[in-house]
Amino acid sequence: MSEYSSAKPIQEEMGSRFDAILASGGGINPHPFYRECRSVAPIFWSKATKAWVLTKYSDVRRVLGEEEEFAVLYGQAGATIHGRTVLQMRGEEHRKKNAIIARVVRNPVAITGRIRQKVEAVSKQLIDTLLATPEVVDVRAEYTSLLPLTIIAWLLGIEDPTPLRGWYRALAQAGVENLVADPSRQAAGEGALHKFEAIIAPVIEEKRRNPTDDIISALVSADYGGEPMSAAEVETLCGFLLTAGVETTDRSLTSLFALLAQDEMLWSQLQSEKSLVTSAAVEILRYEPPVQGLGRMALADTEFHGVEVPKGGRVIGIIASANRDDDVFDQPDNFDVTRFADSADREFTPAGKTLPFGAGVHHCTGSLLAKLELTTAIGDFLDHFISLKVPDGFSIEMDGVMLRSPRALPLSLSPKSGTLGPPLRATP
Repeated sequence: MSEYSSAKPIQEEMGSRFDAILASGGGINPHPFYRECRSVAPIFWSKATKAWVLTKYSDVRRVLGEEEEFAVLYGQAGATIHGRTVLQMRGEEHRKKNAIIARVVRNPVAITGRIRQKVEAVSKQLIDTLLATPEVVDVRAEYTSLLPLTIIAWLLGIEDPTPLRGWYRALAQAGVENLVADPSRQAAGEGALHKFEAIIAPVIEEKRRNPTDDIISALVSADYGGEPMSAAEVETLCGFLLTAGVETTDRSLTSLFALLAQDEMLWSQLQSEKSLVTSAAVEILRYEPPVQGLGRMALADTEFHGVEVPKGGRVIGIIASANRDDDVFDQPDNFDVTRFADSADREFTPAGKTLPFGAGVHHCTGSLLAKLELTTAIGDFLDHFISLKVPDGFSIEMDGVMLRSPRALPLSLSPKSGTLGPPLRATP
């Protein structure tokens, strides 16, 4: 079935409007549209993506979390460009191979020890650079992207993250953002992937000979079914981790700092109630999730709101819409830094209510690392700057649809003077 031919007029209209949002590349604010869809057409057919689009929280959570009903896309538009990663693995294979990565990035001792120390050191170094910059600085280019990129490169055992700066975005754009199968995005992603593989291949071989305390060493030292992982499989997993390990933190911090720069009351509230740092991190993940939608494939005939989705049919769960469903969240279109004051830590686990890290067995393994990076960054900005402002003559433009955040973040930063107290740290 190539399209939803029996759609009601309102569903056809919503499909056309959604395709226009995709075509805008981020120029259209999608949230009012998603709010309307939840009321009048919670499922509709998108001709551009050849998929059914779901906007209600219950439906999106089901699609992302029910492994027996829906599979992660592979080898088609909207799938990761890296090949078969832990996302596409199922059952025992997924559990065992994901556990190898989790031993590094979810290890409580590492998260509270050496990883925390590295994140704090990198953030301090980047903050020092910001303090020495001219009046206006692109905070995305000089901080929010560099912090997670430096950390994931370190975890992979790559000493110099500089060559990776442009590649991870090309990889991401060719995957989740490319639901319409744009050939230019695909080509750019493939080019970036080849360059990354050329860098990572000798690192993998070195780690086989001399393993250390990093993800690649953990991968090459493990086995599955009595056999070590091949170099090709390790390369694929590393490429996926590069993209996944940067996008969430980069885009979330960029979106949050953009909000704080445009709302002095929010900034003042956080300055006076620093215990809300983790709640603020969760709230931006809910309010403007970095990954706004994910594709899946139905493994059997299924139904949503009277619409049949056949086996093999593509569905897109809109996380950005689910996270603003008023059946689940009070006043969902308001950004409220106190919303998760009593439950913020839970939101970085599979038991969380928000969906920025997915759901079920495919809940993001790196969510605790993202939490550490987000809270460290927010705390450091509160400790070092009196205010963040968008300077006169500059504007903040949103970019992307499935991967969405400000394209750049030109800000004027007002440093604090005098001796600073110890930086605020959230409990992991």
